[in-house]
Amino acid sequence: MKLLILTVGKPKEKRMAALAGDYLARIRPSGLVGVERVPDAAARSPEEAMEREGQELLRRIQPRDRVLLMREDGAEHTSSSFAALLASELEQAAGRVILVIGGPWGASAAVKERANVGLALSRMTFTHEMCFLFLAEQLYRAFSILRGTGYHH
Repeated sequence: MKLLILTVGKPKEKRMAALAGDYLARIRPSGLVGVERVPDAAARSPEEAMEREGQELLRRIQPRDRVLLMREDGAEHTSSSFAALLASELEQAAGRVILVIGGPWGASAAVKERANVGLALSRMTFTHEMCFLFLAEQLYRAFSILRGTGYHH
């Protein structure tokens, strides 16, 4: 598997999880996309939760991996430019391309430092479950663009 979505927490909203799963299932026959989840950290403060979740995320990232972190201050892309970025990352990566979605409080400083690219789905704030859904749809759209299928007009 060359592309991995690494995210914090199990989905609570079953309808969103099912829809995201549908988009990812459309890509999976190519064997490119996998999903790994780290548990939400029970902590006394948001900072402690981000730190503990960050440690779990970083344990799953190898030195050769390219890390694209979803963050509100990251670069925004059109669907076409995201597809081009994804294709470039997949082609050049020595390891996997990992798309990271932090927990409800965001990503730790260590995860931000490890990231090779910061991406924003929007300047608006969404739950991390919504980010997972939106990312799944945009991945499906990106692969549709790259393959020249009719999903993206």
